[in-house]
Amino acid sequence: MLSILSSDVEIRQQVVVRIYKVKIGIYNEPRGGGIGGSECMMAVLAEALSQSHKVDFVHHRKNFCLERLAEQSGTNLSHVHPRYVAPEPFPAISAARPWRRYQAVRKWHATLSEPYDLFIASVHEIPPFCHAPKGVLVVLFPIYAFPYIVLQHDEARGDGYTLRERLAGGYHRREWAERLNTYEVTTAISQFSKVWTKRLWGAESQVVYPPVDTRFEVANKFNLILSVGRFAIEGEGHTKKQAEMLTAFSTLRHSGFSNWNYFCAGGLGNSPRHYAYFDELSRIGAECEANVIANVARNELKQLYEKSKIFWHAAGYGEDEDVHPELTEHFGISTVEAMAAGCVPIVINRGGQREIVQHGVSGFLWDTLDELKEYTLTVARDEQLRERMSLAARRRAQDFSREKFVESFFELLQPFYNNL
Repeated sequence: MLSILSSDVEIRQQVVVRIYKVKIGIYNEPRGGGIGGSECMMAVLAEALSQSHKVDFVHHRKNFCLERLAEQSGTNLSHVHPRYVAPEPFPAISAARPWRRYQAVRKWHATLSEPYDLFIASVHEIPPFCHAPKGVLVVLFPIYAFPYIVLQHDEARGDGYTLRERLAGGYHRREWAERLNTYEVTTAISQFSKVWTKRLWGAESQVVYPPVDTRFEVANKFNLILSVGRFAIEGEGHTKKQAEMLTAFSTLRHSGFSNWNYFCAGGLGNSPRHYAYFDELSRIGAECEANVIANVARNELKQLYEKSKIFWHAAGYGEDEDVHPELTEHFGISTVEAMAAGCVPIVINRGGQREIVQHGVSGFLWDTLDELKEYTLTVARDEQLRERMSLAARRRAQDFSREKFVESFFELLQPFYNNL
């Protein structure tokens, strides 16, 4: 295997000579909210590829700051160039003049990917057409069903779809298939995402787990519970259920759990709705003496991980996973980071969390808030158990390191080298 992480200098030099200065576009689809797992994953990939290539970070956020992404992700992006592209002006699905729309969409997507030798797209929604010679699709999670037809249809009419709507549906099935087929390789970030990519889009994929920063010091632990996740509002995909975790901690507090503290940390967007949501969480936190903190500097967050004994995660709580799988955690980067720092994860038994935590060995998986509180008390009251699980969590986290991600991704790209 040719890998940029290989200790064999000669092989590494051969790879650099072969693919030096390939122009690569790394496209991050999400448009709103703070910096999350998808942005950090693409940052790690951009850092690795920029060592030998010309790399653009393609995005749709007017207020995007590459320096902040580098700081939040713990990466060096000094050789990466940000490229803003306005969001697609065409609806993903439309019943109006689909064939004319097809030409317009293809032309717009060409401006997105045509400048590159290799285009890597990280998406939730149906991907853009890839106009680069080579394309790799990274499916975070397939939000829409394939084909997901949103048409001007009044269910109350009771007469089904019109002929025009049925023709539009046939067109969109074809367009979606064509979009997917413009990528040579499709990957998913977890087995959970892989299953749903097949079920919703009919597409096969390879699992490449996201990169996780596992570089943590062994430090003195305190009676701290930590949760980390974007302060996402409704409409931004899955929320992290911070209010539910704060309520659970409040219950523990009032039942005598007074010598423990809770830090609820995460990235916060800059819209009025984000600020209002954060203010509400801060109010709940103040009532139970929890600390609700936003946009913490990376070095401070790492210290919180290192000092905390227990890690909580609740994304997907109260949701029907079979009906709304998109509302669960599709992998769980923050969970792995916590484990790498020696926190015992006590996380919801949903989505990608099951692939990370070995129940009863490196942490606990819960289904109800009562179980969350029960497992928390079990770990808090048994220091030997906590230390044993903490060590197992550190070991497990290394299976999802940044080095393993880069190795896996470069192995995936190896067949492209001779053809670029």
